[in-house]
Amino acid sequence: MAVEPSTSERLLTTAADLFRRKGYAQATTRELSDALGIRKASLYHHISTKEDLLYAISMHSLARIAEAAEAAAAQAPAEERLRAVIRAHVVSALGERDMQMVTAIELRALSPERRREVIAERDRYQALVRRLIAADQQAGRLRGDIDSKLLTLSLLNLLNWTIFWFDPDDELSPEQLGETLAAVFVEGATGRA
Repeated sequence: MAVEPSTSERLLTTAADLFRRKGYAQATTRELSDALGIRKASLYHHISTKEDLLYAISMHSLARIAEAAEAAAAQAPAEERLRAVIRAHVVSALGERDMQMVTAIELRALSPERRREVIAERDRYQALVRRLIAADQQAGRLRGDIDSKLLTLSLLNLLNWTIFWFDPDDELSPEQLGETLAAVFVEGATGRA
């Protein structure tokens, strides 16, 4: 038996879909309440402002990726942690694609204080990935002549852009894409003799 999503989950996923399709600035709370099948007044029982939704979407999307990555890293042996985190990141990001897109595109629409909070959450996740990269560099599994910060930013750029180009109708699943990107990042794309 499938579990029905809670009202707050429905609110976030519906708002993320609307913000992705129309843009945060153009989307209205009336459109959101219509999409949810509730009265506009009822919507304000759950939120105070439209920005509350954008902030909640951003924090939720970052927390979900961090949780998936942390769980994957905890379950993998040291030499497989980075690969496990890459796979978890891709699967998590593509599983909540609308939320990830809205977070990436609409960050500038948040108030300065909330933007700082979202960036701080993003930076915490980035620090986790950087620690894993640095550990692999120290163990000789990744090249050590490139600063771990640059490798981290390169990897996150590679992973985060999948939400924009991945085709769910393609033959490749999110899990397979994660494994492929892990191989490309860790082993490179050079041919082997």
